[in-house]
Amino acid sequence: MANAIDTIHTDHANLTKLLDAIERQLAVFDAGEIPDYDIIRGIVDYCLNYPELYHHPMEDSILRRLRARDPAAAEAVGDLEAEHQTLKAETRRFAAAVDDVLQEFEVRRDNFDAMARDFVEHYRAHIRKEEEVFLPAAAKALSASDLAEIEAEIGPREDPLFADAAGARFEVLREKLIEWSREAP
Repeated sequence: MANAIDTIHTDHANLTKLLDAIERQLAVFDAGEIPDYDIIRGIVDYCLNYPELYHHPMEDSILRRLRARDPAAAEAVGDLEAEHQTLKAETRRFAAAVDDVLQEFEVRRDNFDAMARDFVEHYRAHIRKEEEVFLPAAAKALSASDLAEIEAEIGPREDPLFADAAGARFEVLREKLIEWSREAP
């Protein structure tokens, strides 16, 4: 069984695949073609749900224990909880823009493109910070017992997109991600 830090690493790798998929759709958009807004909406829907229900609470729990074990390292990490709230708000704004497009409201191309790119850039920067600063500090400071307590606190979870038995809600997105991964060199 993976520990909490391994789980976060896996989640980050999966979120990176989704950000790559958005960028793939933005390339279609930039070519003057129509991207698959349903795929983009599926990604945004996933980002509104899974990270908020499982991923961020697990990180917040890791950070609380890091503060107790190594306050200086936790200080270097900064306020992840505030970053999570900022990401949540940004994700909701991007979701609203995607919904406007899907409902055929007029949305300026340049505004949509900028919002999508900001979303991807901020999410990537957040993941990078956690991978380079937060998780190494947690791995160094936390014991196996700490990590087991975090797992128990968060409880069992199944990723609705990346688990072996993905939920029906994300089946089309999952199939598209698998297709694209086969196309990659």
